[in-house]
Amino acid sequence: MQSKNPKIRLKILKSVSNPSSMHGIYPYRGKISALDAADIISQLPQKGVLLDPFCGSGTIVYEAQKHGLDAIGVDNNPLAIQIAKAKIDSSSDDVLSKSMEIINKAKLDFDNGNYLQMPESAIKSFHSKTAAEIMCVKNHFDEMSEYLKGIFFGSIALAARGCNGYMWTSSTVGKNIEPKTYIDFFDKFISKAKKHSKYMLTPKDNKSKIISGDSRHLSDFIEEKSVNFVFTSPPYFDGLDYTAYYGKLIYDIFEKNRTEIKQQLIQHADSYQEDMRLVLEELDKITTDDALIIFVVGDKKVKNKVINGGEFFNNIKKASYISERTYSGTSSQVFDVLNKTERKEQIVVWDKLNGEVLSYE
Repeated sequence: MQSKNPKIRLKILKSVSNPSSMHGIYPYRGKISALDAADIISQLPQKGVLLDPFCGSGTIVYEAQKHGLDAIGVDNNPLAIQIAKAKIDSSSDDVLSKSMEIINKAKLDFDNGNYLQMPESAIKSFHSKTAAEIMCVKNHFDEMSEYLKGIFFGSIALAARGCNGYMWTSSTVGKNIEPKTYIDFFDKFISKAKKHSKYMLTPKDNKSKIISGDSRHLSDFIEEKSVNFVFTSPPYFDGLDYTAYYGKLIYDIFEKNRTEIKQQLIQHADSYQEDMRLVLEELDKITTDDALIIFVVGDKKVKNKVINGGEFFNNIKKASYISERTYSGTSSQVFDVLNKTERKEQIVVWDKLNGEVLSYE
């Protein structure tokens, strides 16, 4: 596709936070910085197909779409899939009018008592009136566009935080704070729909798709030698629970079995290395002979031992090159102080164009 692949580098950023964007739609745990994603994607050509095999909430897919690439996101976490679809939704519907229409119906449901009780496992995190309003809006979930479904999930997280006096962080759930503060969920839904709508892409920009699937079997649903670029931030190898935190509240509200969902995710420390070996083998099959495969990973402290993410992946499949940076300005920096560690990140690149088709060890 191209005569030469670019040498990808990590920019030194003063902060990796970018809340004033589409990426603030939902506080998805462990997502890549949108600023990093945009910077790396800007180093790629503007034509071709880019795959994120662990797309999570769709940060990379959204930024790739903005850059002009045809983007594919794959994940097997239902919540992540919905948030990713919300980010790339470019429907021509007037989302603000539709959000008002849904809230007006929900208010009627509230006045008439036409709603189900929120499940006990979730209601303990909300003021009773806020919980009732959430369930009234949930009555109309199937009427929502992909964007508004994402707004609904993000509003639930924001309301839960507010009901607990904003003592919880933007991405983690703390202990229940009593008494609960009433948060007007109808208002939160409308204001959030308005806030992020300015970042929606137009239908002509939409060259992306989100697939619910297992990246250990990519070649089952993606054509071989059809992907020019792979760019991803893989799930953490210390078993971070991607169904926990605010996600747990949403799964409980929708009465979904978190245990079943969690079992299908790549987040089990004892099988992680073999799972990633399978993914990398699948990436070889579906990428072109001149493809560029980019993983952004990081150091992790496990049982008082620091594991270098770059070295970890290089041991699975020898990389063309690895670069590293130390950074701060994240919500995790308090834990770095406690653990006496620096936050480091590596970019691992496999460049197939330069004849570096990698062998497995």
